[in-house]
Amino acid sequence: MDLSQFQFDERGLIPVVVQDWKDGTVLMLGYMNREAIEKTLSSKSVHFWSRSRNRLWEKGETSGHRLVLKDLFLDCDRDAVLVKAEPIGPTCHTGERACFFSKVQPDGTPGPDRTAEAWGGLLERLSETVLERKRHPRAGSYVSSLLAGGRDRILKKVVEEAGEVLLGSKNDKREEVIYEVADLLFHTLIVLGEHEITLRDIYQELAGRMGKSGLRSGGPTGSEP
Repeated sequence: MDLSQFQFDERGLIPVVVQDWKDGTVLMLGYMNREAIEKTLSSKSVHFWSRSRNRLWEKGETSGHRLVLKDLFLDCDRDAVLVKAEPIGPTCHTGERACFFSKVQPDGTPGPDRTAEAWGGLLERLSETVLERKRHPRAGSYVSSLLAGGRDRILKKVVEEAGEVLLGSKNDKREEVIYEVADLLFHTLIVLGEHEITLRDIYQELAGRMGKSGLRSGGPTGSEP
């Protein structure tokens, strides 16, 4: 295996950022040496070099909480690695999904409570806001008022926004398509919140369709990229 492009440090190590391949959550930071990279690529199970134990180790070798390799990338300077993986169980030894759960306060100190704010991306934050508004309605909140109006009102908005997307596309208006798709995504998140469905549930469904035929009994699903 040719690893000549990897720029290892003087200890023969290279830092590795591990990311959930489904939603982009940064799960952990570790280090690999040549053997760990070779093992990771050949076995498809992520391996690291333990600096404290001074040995090679497979993530989950005792807990069973493995990281299944999906892709491995080198950065522009060839001195850092990004691993996209599917986590089997929590990644952090504390039992949390990811190691980054202490939000730093303005004074530089880590907050006292664990938070999932670092996980996922913009859509996850919006989804969490919708669920928060459902469980704790807020006066003057559009989401709260829409949820209070009932399911039919929510679904009517989704249909309206889908129609706006259609018109924008038919008229070949790029900016209009962007605007209306954003509206459609937002109102779709409200539908998910109404049913207590998270984006991780949707990602799981989409991940299960990867590499499968886009057809199923009864008609096309459009599931295969």
